[in-house]
Amino acid sequence: MKTEEFDKSVHLGFMFDCASREIRNAVSRGVIDTTQGQCNMKYGWLLGYLKRQEDPIFQKDLEKKFHLPKSTLADMIQYLEKSGYIEKVAVDTDARKKQIVVTEAGRKFTELAESQIMEVDNYITQGIPQEQVELLVEVLEKLRKNAAEYKSYIKLQKEE
Repeated sequence: MKTEEFDKSVHLGFMFDCASREIRNAVSRGVIDTTQGQCNMKYGWLLGYLKRQEDPIFQKDLEKKFHLPKSTLADMIQYLEKSGYIEKVAVDTDARKKQIVVTEAGRKFTELAESQIMEVDNYITQGIPQEQVELLVEVLEKLRKNAAEYKSYIKLQKEE
C-alpha cells in the first residue's frame, strides 16, 4: 500500500481508540476524585456488573462472561478487594470456593459511576437520533466480533 493511499484511508481502530479515551476521561472526570475514594473506571464497569447480579458470582463466572485472562481478572479483583469495594466470602458447601460480594463502599461508588456514565452517554448522544445510536451499537458489535475472529483468520493464513 502506498503512503498516500494509507494517509487518505479512514482508520477505524485509531478512531475508536480516540473516542474511547475521550469517553473514559469524560466519565472519570466526574468520578475518580470524589469523597467516595478512587477507582479506575475499568474496574468500575466490573464492579457495576457485580452489583447487579442476583445470584452468587465467582471468579470463574467472570472469566467466562468477560473473556479476560485469569491473571488480568485476578488483578482486577485484587484491586477492588484492596480498595474495599468487594469481599471474597467462603461458601458454606466448599470453603475453597469464594463468592464475590460488593461492599457498601462498592455500592456507593457504583451508584456514583453509573450516574456519571449516564450523564456522559446522554451528553455525547445529544442531537443523534435513537435509530442512529442503535445502528452504531449494532455496527460496533459486528466490528468487535470480526476483530475477535481476526486472530483465527491470521492463524489460518499462516498455515496455508
